[in-house]
Amino acid sequence: MNFIVNYLFESAFILGLLTAFYWLVLHRETSFKFNRFYLLFSLTTAALVPLLTFSLSVGMSEINGEVYVGNMLNTVSVYAQRTKETIVPILSESAAFKWLYLVGFIGLLARLGYGFIRLGGLAGKVNLVKYNGYKVADLPGQFNPFSFFNVVFINQSRYSQKEVEQIMIHELTHVRLKHSWDVLLLEILLIVQWFNPFAWLLRSMLKELHEFQADKQVLDHGYSAKSYKALLLFQATGARLLPVNNFNQSLTKKRFTMMKKDKFQKIFGLKSVFAIVSIVLVSVMFACELREVDPELTQEEQEIKEAIANSTEQDLTIIGDEPTFFVVEQMPQYPGGEDSLRNYIATKVKYPDLAKQNNLSGRVYITFIVSKDGPVKDAKIARSSGYTILDDEAMRVINAMPKWTPGMQKGQAVNVSYTVPINFSLQ
Repeated sequence: MNFIVNYLFESAFILGLLTAFYWLVLHRETSFKFNRFYLLFSLTTAALVPLLTFSLSVGMSEINGEVYVGNMLNTVSVYAQRTKETIVPILSESAAFKWLYLVGFIGLLARLGYGFIRLGGLAGKVNLVKYNGYKVADLPGQFNPFSFFNVVFINQSRYSQKEVEQIMIHELTHVRLKHSWDVLLLEILLIVQWFNPFAWLLRSMLKELHEFQADKQVLDHGYSAKSYKALLLFQATGARLLPVNNFNQSLTKKRFTMMKKDKFQKIFGLKSVFAIVSIVLVSVMFACELREVDPELTQEEQEIKEAIANSTEQDLTIIGDEPTFFVVEQMPQYPGGEDSLRNYIATKVKYPDLAKQNNLSGRVYITFIVSKDGPVKDAKIARSSGYTILDDEAMRVINAMPKWTPGMQKGQAVNVSYTVPINFSLQ
């Protein structure tokens, strides 16, 4: 569940950033082809990037003082500002969120299925005729013409011959540009992200963009804007009205406005570059994972590490009467593996408020024993961060760590020592 919530969180955030950019920068531009590409690519980016991860290694600062390197785990960084790490675990453990999300998911999935059933039933009741190589379903009733994939649905008796010609140009533009695939992708997006207001906004903007593209084709075929506007008003109101300025039907009004806009704007070239850069930056920001590279070991530390690697029976310390190993035949296992261990530390360690207020940061090294019974014991600070408040928080989380599967040596459960660096970073 943690993976699903993390995916939804990142996907929603990416979609929000890219949709907001479109609304602020591209929404009023008349380059409909590029705008459609941007919206569809934004949807694809939001769907795929949370599933991708690549590592960017950054060097750690040199460590002053002695730190024993036996069985050193990778550094875990804890940040003062970490919205995702705070929200994701809470939602993952919330039964109310799981049920609420499931209800919305199933509800919208059922709505999509019902739409297909109705459309199939509708198509089965009519005789399809050909129009310029496309299928047309002439249906009775009060409805606005629409198309779905390669079929146009229209009640021709409601319109004059000239209006039918304009409508067919409009609807066949939807068919030719494969707008139905866009609509299907948007419906799938809404099923997955029904809770995200930006998903609904993107759906609305892409649908109106479809209408702008189809309107442009009608005008490009030589029909006057005045007569076409009158047709749109009839479809919107069901009455034969003149396209007067005070008409305020939201989408229809926008379509009127876009018909009158200048098609060429020099600044659009710069905006399009910014749009591509924004997608790339957002993708890198969410797919890139910073991994810190530990500094080079001293000669003495390297010799110890090699000695451990060359002998799985070498016990390097004694606690009471029991040997404690660094490497055994079967190493201890944290529930879920090392990634779960890193996630546990990163989410459970809380950056102390007092440390934030005083801009305190640093790296603390903690050694601990995974006992032969599984619990963690004898945790101690191998090297301090320099601030007791940070050291104590790291120790609190290590001591509260869940039970491990113990390590095994020659068929017997044994104690195994670990060292984990925890880095407190303000940014």
